[in-house]
Amino acid sequence: MCASMGFIERSLIEDEADKLSEGIVKFFGKYNVGLGIPCWWYENSRFIFRIKLKGNTREPHIRAHAKDVQDRLKLPLFHVEKKDFTLYIVASRTTIEYDHLSGLLHRPEYREVLRRAKLPYIVGYNAWGNIVMDDLAQFPHLLLGGSTNSGKSVGLQALITTIAYSKSPSKVNFILIDVGATDLMAFEGLPHLSCPVVRERTAAIQTLAALALEMERRIDIEYACPASFKQLPRLVLVIDEFPALFAGADKTEVRQVTDVLSNLLRRGRHAKIHLVLAAQNPTIQNMKVDLGNITARVAFKCAKKNFSETILGEGGAETLMGRGDLLLRSPRYDSPLRVQGIYITPTELQQAIQEIKVHYCNAASKKFNLALPNNDPVESSGAMIDNLSCSVVKRWPSNADQLLASVIIWALERNSISINMLMTEYRLGWSKASSLVKRLEELGIVDRPEGKLPRKVIPNSPEDIPEELVRFIEKASYSQHTIAGAIYNR
Repeated sequence: MCASMGFIERSLIEDEADKLSEGIVKFFGKYNVGLGIPCWWYENSRFIFRIKLKGNTREPHIRAHAKDVQDRLKLPLFHVEKKDFTLYIVASRTTIEYDHLSGLLHRPEYREVLRRAKLPYIVGYNAWGNIVMDDLAQFPHLLLGGSTNSGKSVGLQALITTIAYSKSPSKVNFILIDVGATDLMAFEGLPHLSCPVVRERTAAIQTLAALALEMERRIDIEYACPASFKQLPRLVLVIDEFPALFAGADKTEVRQVTDVLSNLLRRGRHAKIHLVLAAQNPTIQNMKVDLGNITARVAFKCAKKNFSETILGEGGAETLMGRGDLLLRSPRYDSPLRVQGIYITPTELQQAIQEIKVHYCNAASKKFNLALPNNDPVESSGAMIDNLSCSVVKRWPSNADQLLASVIIWALERNSISINMLMTEYRLGWSKASSLVKRLEELGIVDRPEGKLPRKVIPNSPEDIPEELVRFIEKASYSQHTIAGAIYNR
């Protein structure tokens, strides 16, 4: 407790702590949950009680009845937290006021922290009242979800604002896709945008295809000229209301989008490309893509447990309070971390965006301007300024050719393949997958079948692939470096 605190104030806090601790023990006892409170302290306008379990009580029992005890005590703040294998209860009788994002961005003590991170992300405040910050570049992708009025949209806007405020367009560029909502329209005209905010599904599909080509180009640059690769800005693709991309789409469009996104999620980090997918009520079915490559998750309050399970891999978000209350799962933490999400009002958001526009109005050096696959530029026909080379974006090949080329690269990454593996990877029927494997056999990519065993992949080096087949793969926007990398990185 603060030494400068007056005697009367200390006495009042001690009395309040005694009453709270007695209430906590009493009401948990009504649910046959035994615990003791050996010590406590007061910090950031909240009481922190250390918990000692008694009898057969275990941690899940505490968490299961925490909301009931909170309601009985009528506390606006009541969190069960675990730190260094010790359980704590953080509680307060008063509503805690948190600083908004706009205030934090102007504080000198945070500028250096934001500068050091490649893609700074101010998540919010933990139960102890301390700022939780992370780096999107370390994730390297993020899935963010929650129900209506849970704080998801504000959290997404805060993430974009933090990065754009602290990094110049020469360091970070954004591609924003907002087909099912309007929350990203506030960022229209941001200097960091590689193209205007994409609102229509067909344009979104073309944008994703162009981004996939840029990924391959960047991987080639890293292989051929690491110094030039280091100068490339990071690309952050943000898709709000992600399932809306598939609403009304035919099977071909769905497959095209899922293939491109799966490739970006799998290999984008090698090209300094990061994805942020946001969804209101995500399920495994409506998300379509494999979420296994997204290791960082943010779950705001969910309407149902299965939405929480889709986001976090477990339940818990359905019990949150709403209004920015969230669970953060990232490689830094062993279990989801409870956080009060950072807040920014619409007025503060507009002011921050205006500041960014004024500060970076002339910062176009090394910015990536996205061009569509049909050679119609979204914003400009250029790609990389400041003498960084950029190949001309080619016409997107036919779906059949693109699929075959993609399957060839996929096969070259493995020692053996089977029809079932191909069906699972590309969500194909037996007939289509069987014909593709037969085609791979004709092209000399896989060996003839031996009973029910997987087929062996034949090429052991790029020289084993005929030049004519290499040219076909290149027409589908895969370079020779990609082919060689697929074989050597098995």
